[in-house]
Amino acid sequence: MSKRFLLSACAALTTCLLTAGAAAAGNARAAWPSLQSQLAQDRVPAGSPLAKLIASNQDFQLLHPGEAYDKVAAPLWLRVLWRKEHPDMQYVPGDGSGGYPLVLKEVYEWMVSHPDLQPGSLGRGMAVEKKKPAGPKPVPGPDFSISGTQPSPRSESDIRVNFWDPSRIVGASNNLHGGGSLAIAYSSDGGATWKQTVMPRDPTEAFQSDPAVDWASDGTVWATTISVYTSPFRLFLRAYKSTDSGATWKMDSTISSADQNQADKQMMWTDHSEQSPFKDNIYVIWHDGRAVFVSHHTPGGGWSDPLQISGGETIGTGIGSDIKTDGLGHVYAFWPDTGSRKIYFAKSTDGGNSFSAPKAVSPTFQSFQTILPAQASRGALLYTTAGAQLNGKSTNLYVAWTDLSGAKGCNTPVNDPQDNVNSTCKARIWFSRSVDGGTKWTKAKAINNASTKNDQFNPWLAVDESTGLLGLMYYDSVGGPRTSVNVFFQSSANGGTTWSAPVRVSSASSDDEDFNDPNQFGDYNALSAASGTFFPSWTDRRDPNGKEEIWSAPIRIQSKSCQGVDSSSPGLKIFIDGIEDLFANSCAP
Repeated sequence: MSKRFLLSACAALTTCLLTAGAAAAGNARAAWPSLQSQLAQDRVPAGSPLAKLIASNQDFQLLHPGEAYDKVAAPLWLRVLWRKEHPDMQYVPGDGSGGYPLVLKEVYEWMVSHPDLQPGSLGRGMAVEKKKPAGPKPVPGPDFSISGTQPSPRSESDIRVNFWDPSRIVGASNNLHGGGSLAIAYSSDGGATWKQTVMPRDPTEAFQSDPAVDWASDGTVWATTISVYTSPFRLFLRAYKSTDSGATWKMDSTISSADQNQADKQMMWTDHSEQSPFKDNIYVIWHDGRAVFVSHHTPGGGWSDPLQISGGETIGTGIGSDIKTDGLGHVYAFWPDTGSRKIYFAKSTDGGNSFSAPKAVSPTFQSFQTILPAQASRGALLYTTAGAQLNGKSTNLYVAWTDLSGAKGCNTPVNDPQDNVNSTCKARIWFSRSVDGGTKWTKAKAINNASTKNDQFNPWLAVDESTGLLGLMYYDSVGGPRTSVNVFFQSSANGGTTWSAPVRVSSASSDDEDFNDPNQFGDYNALSAASGTFFPSWTDRRDPNGKEEIWSAPIRIQSKSCQGVDSSSPGLKIFIDGIEDLFANSCAP
């Protein structure tokens, strides 16, 4: 391309030259790593297809100079490869994601563990039945592995109880180091025993990522995943279903449209209200590039075309979304924007055919992810987890997320603790609610803002519609080394106005030392509730000699007959691991 052509393409000659000169100078100053250091960092076998791929993607002039120093976990050579295949990608200053799909982290991990760059075996995995240890009646036993002992690590999971038949539960997790297919765990006896299998997939796709699951009233289990192809570099959103409670699966369809090949970070939800005119509609939310999309599946029908619900308010990337419905069948979509540093939501009253204009819920301190001592290489993603609860003629809406504490020196994206266990900057779980269907929102508050130097991350919310209780689970490094975490649970009986004291769920801690899976704890955990019992799922690495597994524990909450009791009162009991945790005092003599 000639210099004359470049100059003529500029609307303002002087501006163009100055911009080009600044970019060139910036790239000259950028500390780009050597090829040898990149190969050595991941112990890439000499002469392997991966080594050749890395060597052929050293064109760092394609990147923004600031990428030499940012916190995006994807290596520079992988970013170059992505930009080559997606030349329309735009860099937005202040966007913590860099504009890249988060699944590039999984792509990086998969490539390092598969240096031949060939898809793994389509084997069905180990059919291990994991029995829970018996616990005192009437509460089931302690926490336990639902993924079972496997030859490769598991991380990042979803779990869902069948609202119409709580004896049936299904979970799914990433399986990047194994065959690459999503790992499935399922139970038909209320979580007493579990079996495992894997999702089928296209033999030409590299792997599947970002699991999400839910049930329909006819007993069909649905799952969605991001299908990753590396040659060419494409990301597609696909749906699978099982008619035997999770034992076997088949692909249903590709949800993302033909012109979408950057689908990432989806979540799903089934409308299970008997009063809803849209009962059994399945809703999936994701982002493709910077924009947020929703598609819905109708009973007996197919998936709708993707509908973009974000607009000009989302100036960064709308990554980390969630979607829920209330008892009337209204749909509520939530997402954070990495550019404006705000949480947004939009509403549909016609079964997902259209959505309202996005409305801001709350500002955030962080932009994209927080680097923590317990999640130092992966980072803790700022995503939304939401709930919707019909309250008379109105709807209570809830949303929570991981963010910085907001204290002085801990209120901007550059304040992360990083791997400094002595940092005064801390991560906390933040919460906001609306009691009028989203018209007004409360000022966000940290639910458990202890003064200690500990970090909380990977939260998930769930509403138990049979009791009206709101539950929240998350990792917390309190009570031990800051590199070590346990799972904690809190509940609210008054729509999030007050919360119970945090109760430890996991019976052993997990730390970030010697992870078999560079994905560490993954980007999210999960929580589901039905008929008085909450079931969380989380990545657990308590065994230093084993592989990371997916664990769960039934959590039961009982309320005494006390007038005006709220969730911070002693009128609630939480039963976890067979232990009764009674808050403070008693509301009855």
